[in-house]
Amino acid sequence: MGSIDITEKTLLSYNDVFADVINVLLCNGERIVNENDLTDAQTFSQYKASDGGIKEQDRDVSKFWNGQEVHLSMFGFENQTVQDDAMPLRVIGYDGAAYREQVHNKKSEWYPVITLVLYFGTEKKWLKGKQLSEQIAVSPVLKPFFHDYGINVFDMAWLSDEQINAFESDFRLVAQYLKALRTGKVENWSPQKLTHIHEILNLFQVISDEEISAEMENFVYETQKKGGTAMTGIFKQARIDGRNEGISIGRSEGISSMTSLMSSLYAQGRDADVKRAMTDSAYLQELLAAYDGTQSPSQ
Repeated sequence: MGSIDITEKTLLSYNDVFADVINVLLCNGERIVNENDLTDAQTFSQYKASDGGIKEQDRDVSKFWNGQEVHLSMFGFENQTVQDDAMPLRVIGYDGAAYREQVHNKKSEWYPVITLVLYFGTEKKWLKGKQLSEQIAVSPVLKPFFHDYGINVFDMAWLSDEQINAFESDFRLVAQYLKALRTGKVENWSPQKLTHIHEILNLFQVISDEEISAEMENFVYETQKKGGTAMTGIFKQARIDGRNEGISIGRSEGISSMTSLMSSLYAQGRDADVKRAMTDSAYLQELLAAYDGTQSPSQ
């Protein structure tokens, strides 16, 4: 398992984050699932392979929900940063194993199994098949007997502002971060008190593929003492940290800001400033610092 899978799995394994994701993505923001009603479920299962050997398959996160409306359910998260043609087949394997376990344990009351595929890619939406029928060629003769199987894929970097603001756990900051990476813009999101700071910083580190600096870590902890951390501040701090190192976490915002800056200068007829900024990094940073995206840099 790659480091990004581990960090995503760690954050989502907390009941408050798990319940929050379920409530926003499946319950339209209603607080239906209570974190205190969640218990960990077994994530691994076994199956007999075609060569006769016993193989294991492992979900990322899985929990039981003992709620009032549904006696017992199991939700499984599969965190994807790379699109996978075989995802419908994988989900069938996970869900089928969970149902088989109910039969094996002679459950008197069977319960539904629901799997969510959380796609963390920021370049393009999930383009692979979400239905088994999209991945398998079925003869017309067999179609009447073929049972299709669909999967629940959520493009996390394309969530609406309403969905992002509906998160109440630390996952709101993750959703904001993914959207900012996709759009290259940082919105004026409100500061947020964090519960799982270490896990959030680890996740940002593996997504950005850069070490989180001591300055960034100190920035987060200090802003937490002052009422909360805002995504706008994180990107600004990352840009400061990365001016000489090119830290990826601030790259999208930096590109967007530079593009807007150059457009503004050209619109003012300040071609000489553009030319100077292209060869004088100190002057470029001075212009960027004076430009907030809403007004022109001072002359």
